[in-house]
Amino acid sequence: MPARQLLILRHAKSSWDDPKLADFDRPLAPRGQKTAPLIGRELSRRGWLPDLALVSPALRARDTWRLVAQELPKHVSADFAEELYEAEAGAILAHVRQVKATNLLVIGHNPGLQQFVLRLAGAGSDESVFKK
Repeated sequence: MPARQLLILRHAKSSWDDPKLADFDRPLAPRGQKTAPLIGRELSRRGWLPDLALVSPALRARDTWRLVAQELPKHVSADFAEELYEAEAGAILAHVRQVKATNLLVIGHNPGLQQFVLRLAGAGSDESVFKK
């Protein structure tokens, strides 16, 4: 069985400019619109190309994916998974386990995504990589 690759990406910087918008409907801030394509280019440069993207359906996550995907050298299908919006680590893990893609990209939100990464890292991981 080939090794699987899991790429994890928190959505790009979102805007808080309109306090009347529901959290789900918040767009990307200008900084997020600028940096999301850079992530797509970096994924391409490193050869970290997903077969499938699991993306939270929140606007900022969908827009992040759209901007990242435009920079990839091949078309990648996306599954906009309701389960990823406001998901806790266990829910993200359960959803990822159901996917059969060899190279999977997950785009979601903190704190659940960060908790998921820490859970995957395990006790033997180098803690210095988790410090800001």
